[in-house]
Formats: sequence, C-alpha cells, structure tokens
Amino acid sequence: MKKTAKFPLILLAAVLLFVFSGCSARTAISAKDFQTLAEKAGYTVTDNTKTAAGAKSFLTASNDKDAELSYAALSDDAAALRVYNSFRDQIQAGDNKAKNVDSTPYAKYSVTNGELHYVVCRVNNTVIYGKCTAADAAATDRFFDSIHY
Repeated sequence: MKKTAKFPLILLAAVLLFVFSGCSARTAISAKDFQTLAEKAGYTVTDNTKTAAGAKSFLTASNDKDAELSYAALSDDAAALRVYNSFRDQIQAGDNKAKNVDSTPYAKYSVTNGELHYVVCRVNNTVIYGKCTAADAAATDRFFDSIHY
C-alpha cells in the first residue's frame, strides 16, 4: 500500500521538475551590456540617450547587412509596456504568422512582412526593437536569444 502511494508522488514531483526546469526568470539587460554584446555580434552602436525624452538609456545599432536594433531603458515597467505596445501595433501585419509571447514582466512579438522581419521585446522596463531583411531573420533572432530576450 505504501509503495502505491509513493509512486504517484514521485511521478508528480518528476513531472513538476520537468515542467518548471524550462522556465527561467528573465532579467533586463543593461545599456552597457547591450552595447558590449551588440558590438561583439558585429553591430555598430550609437548612444542616443540625449535625444530620447523620458528614456534612461537609448541606444541604436546597425550592421553591414542593414539590420537595425534599438534599445531603450525606460523609467518604469508601465512606460516600457506603452513603448512595446506601440512598436507591436506598428509591425502587426494582416495575415502574416506572428509569434507572440506575453506575460507580466516579459513580452515578445516577431513577424515577417514581405521582405522585412521585425522583433520587439520587453523585459521589465527595457524594450529592444529589431528590424532586418527576411533573409537575415535567423541571425537577428539568434542575437535576441543570446541576450535572453
């Protein structure tokens, strides 16, 4: 009888461990880390913080394949959510198959619209927007994955 009662508990524990082992908390990347990692990935980074009202940090990056990234650290999560929603609304396109993940501290939306691929991600009070050709979508997506966005 005791062996029978232990088996469901062990099975339940194993299932919960498996389910939650893939869940990792995402943390916002700093402007300095974004710059370092973007430069390491072949981007030229420009600090535009002085031109961006309301942003703690605002960096833009581009590479030789015309891929563009924008990083913004905002005053709080609510401001970041507004910026994220604005970008997402701009890149939503008709019947294209978009990938969307949306939770309280993290959101990601990506879509390919014709020849262009767009990604916008939010982690806490930061937003990163990316735009590249559809041919270079995999490289841009790998960059977002490498910084855990």
